[in-house]
Amino acid sequence: MARKPLFRRRYPKKEAPQPVSLPTSIAWSTIAALILLGTIQELGRFRSALDTRFGLTFIGVFLAGTIISISLFVSGRRRDGIVPPEKQSRMQERILDGDIEAWWISVISPLENFLVRKRFNPDHITLLSFGFNAAGCLLFCVGWVFMAGWAVIFAGTLDVLDGRIARKIGTASKRGAFFDSMLDRYGEILIFLGLAVHLRGSILFPVILLGLAGSLMVSYTRARAEGLGVTCRVGMMQRPERIVLLGFGAIFSSVLYMLRGTLGVDAGPYLMGFVLVLLAILANHTAFSRMIYVMRELKKDKEPPP
Repeated sequence: MARKPLFRRRYPKKEAPQPVSLPTSIAWSTIAALILLGTIQELGRFRSALDTRFGLTFIGVFLAGTIISISLFVSGRRRDGIVPPEKQSRMQERILDGDIEAWWISVISPLENFLVRKRFNPDHITLLSFGFNAAGCLLFCVGWVFMAGWAVIFAGTLDVLDGRIARKIGTASKRGAFFDSMLDRYGEILIFLGLAVHLRGSILFPVILLGLAGSLMVSYTRARAEGLGVTCRVGMMQRPERIVLLGFGAIFSSVLYMLRGTLGVDAGPYLMGFVLVLLAILANHTAFSRMIYVMRELKKDKEPPP
């Protein structure tokens, strides 16, 4: 008879965290530096520091770090043969499809792995994403555009994580998908509401309303098509593209305001206006493209077989 060990391990051994890759480290370092200095700037301290050539140099370093991180990641995928040749040659409809989307997922993978190890409830992550959208609305209302942009980016990132975590820990369900979709729509409405309050006296106010209408119609056409049995994922301005465009548009328009002394002009409002006009045009174009696509697919169902 085998002897029992004198000391039993009461708790299972914890899984060691996976090492963070170099592109991910570079991306998080540059993002953290931009958030820190931009937040200090927006809170009213060191205003003269970023409004000099130092600020312009810092923004250049941030952009260089982002480009280096993406380049290292893409070259690693090509070297490892992860991306098949047929996918590389295929025309992508979405703007952020392919390498850019995979790069951002790799950047947030340490957070994803941590939440999976802790078996975090995906519904709580969905609620947290909605909370960031609500915070972004309030920040836009009070004029803190820089931090509002990051709130939009963080909300979108958590929206990506909740579904991935649910699938990994085996809790994915139709109920969770419906809950996530409903809060996504309300969160998007809050962001446009905050923008509308922030720019209520501007000529961009009707553009914001058009952008909101197009964004909601993009989501509605897909939901209605799937209800009719048609899979509809066409169009370039889908939810990830809208989040990135609004979030980083707000961030860099605020950065241009910080550097108005160095540049000699406040180009922030021009960038934000360009972003909102582009989003309104492309979102409505995507909605109409989906409508035409679904109508063609439904017409095929009515045609008799040869």
